[in-house]
Amino acid sequence: MDFTLNLSPNQQAISFVDETMVSYTNLYDLPSKRELCFVVHELVINAIEAMKNTKLNAESKIQVHVSQDVEAVKVTVIDQAEGIPEKDWDKLLQFNLDDPTFSDRGRGLFFVKSMVDEIWFENVSDNKFLVGVSKKIDL
Repeated sequence: MDFTLNLSPNQQAISFVDETMVSYTNLYDLPSKRELCFVVHELVINAIEAMKNTKLNAESKIQVHVSQDVEAVKVTVIDQAEGIPEKDWDKLLQFNLDDPTFSDRGRGLFFVKSMVDEIWFENVSDNKFLVGVSKKIDL
């Protein structure tokens, strides 16, 4: 089973992907439903935030791809922003509540990392950045 959503980077996209993930996880009665929904929600918010600082055109989209086999659910989210240098990828997954510069920003990927079995990043091109996650399922 797999599906792909091409979303405009706006608030409606967040609501749509939330509703889609709830329906999908319920339909397939997946374990960790809430975690999977939260993970995709956070990844889409991050993509929208990244695209806010990018010159967008009418065709600018966020692509969410979900695939499921007997072992795992895999999700990739591709935004059309500049991406993040590979040397900074490890920093994305670290979050320190004791840091005096603590803010509401930067926590999402830290929480996502704790809810999935694997997370990866890829600079697909100069203006496409991919975040992928995999979560094992026991049906």
